[in-house]
Amino acid sequence: PSVEIAMLRGRIDISRDMEGEVMVLACIDLGEEEISASAHAVGATISERFRMQAISGDDVLKLRELTALSDELGEPRAEGAARTFVFSPARLNLYREAIADFVDSRGEAEWIREEDREPLARVRELAPALSELSKEALRAALSPAPHGR
Repeated sequence: PSVEIAMLRGRIDISRDMEGEVMVLACIDLGEEEISASAHAVGATISERFRMQAISGDDVLKLRELTALSDELGEPRAEGAARTFVFSPARLNLYREAIADFVDSRGEAEWIREEDREPLARVRELAPALSELSKEALRAALSPAPHGR
């Protein structure tokens, strides 16, 4: 299916926090369909990745962060409204990984559930932009150059 992507803008914000420490944040404007598709993909990734009985401490932290992200993506919003999401580089990378896992797992499957079809089409188109923004955020976090010292 042909899908118009409403990732209106992705940008990196480098500033200082209240203590004067450099802060790197990734800001993403998403349209209603991309938010819904992202929420579906992150939720599916959570249920598939963390099904096992025993999980490591790192997995517990990832599960906690992905659950918070899923909750944020699922928050009520005005119909048709775009929203701005602000992520730390680490959280953006976790979001990117969840989207990539969802896309990869559906690409490798012999069949796709009907409820996955539209979200898959939308997040598949979103994935390259998320990957690029994630790389930019990581580069900025490793060598931040704050504006307006």
